[in-house]
Amino acid sequence: MGIFVTAGILLFIATIYFIGVNRNLFGSNFVLRSEFKNVSGLKQGSNVRLSGINIGTVSKINFISDSLVLVKLLIRKDVQKYIKTDAVASIASDGLMGDKILIITPGPQSNTIVKDNDYITSYKTIEIDDILSSVKQSTDNAEAITDELVEFSSKMNNKNSLLTKIMTNKDFASRIDKTIENLQLSSRELAKFTSLMNNKNGFASKIFTDKKWSDNIEGSISNLRNSSQEISRFTTKLNDKNNVFSQLSSNDSLALSIEKTLHNLEKSSDDLIQFTSKINNDENVLSKLTNNPKLGKSVDSTIINIEKGVGELREIEAAAKNNFLLRGYFNKKRKENEKQKR
Repeated sequence: MGIFVTAGILLFIATIYFIGVNRNLFGSNFVLRSEFKNVSGLKQGSNVRLSGINIGTVSKINFISDSLVLVKLLIRKDVQKYIKTDAVASIASDGLMGDKILIITPGPQSNTIVKDNDYITSYKTIEIDDILSSVKQSTDNAEAITDELVEFSSKMNNKNSLLTKIMTNKDFASRIDKTIENLQLSSRELAKFTSLMNNKNGFASKIFTDKKWSDNIEGSISNLRNSSQEISRFTTKLNDKNNVFSQLSSNDSLALSIEKTLHNLEKSSDDLIQFTSKINNDENVLSKLTNNPKLGKSVDSTIINIEKGVGELREIEAAAKNNFLLRGYFNKKRKENEKQKR
């Protein structure tokens, strides 16, 4: 009986020792903290690993809020010097389907060693559920792709489809070849055009680079714009009902009046032609006056003599007015003229 009791006590002590060694209960420890949105099944007592080595355990898991969880880590003091402030904590599985463990990944830059109760950054690793969800999404996409491929192949087998015509119809293929040739020809022509555009002495180049040319073209465009406005005003006036042109096209009486006027002008022009033909007749008096120098001189001499005679008559009249015998007659006549003027 005593042997069994002693064996049980020794077994209990050994169990406590191994549990304490596993959880580092008998050594010197320090605490680290990290915050996670989801601990993915991590539990108290889960192992903490650094570079694949167990260096401590998860001592406590508490809620900070409805979307944030605080995880406290109990780490061996002797590995503190290997953990820097830029270390990252993440949750992974111990094997494909094993328990959850917490992995500390060393940071690349910082040389500052973490202190007791320090916070380290957390990182959400890819879970098996995420992988399965991704595989399911890929499967669904593959199924959709196969459905599209089946539909595409059915369209390919349709004789009237475009792809079938391209691969089987010679006429259609020749038209496509001709279209490609035309595109190639167009590209060559475009290359020639661009070379002309790049010519400094070319018209197009001057339009884009020469300020005087561009100013002249701008002025021409402005003139064209002004001309179009003037034409627009002119057509507006033409469409005015009170306009002469509008009345000519719509007022019958005005049209008849103008027609009659034109007829009278035509008749007057005929009469004028007859008159000028008579003037141009050599036997005519006016023709003789304009063409016969002797007759012209004779007429001039006659006019001069008439003017001279009129002047002499005026002198005789003036002398008669001053004559005492005829003075009464002229005074009486002057008074009668004044009465008539009144």
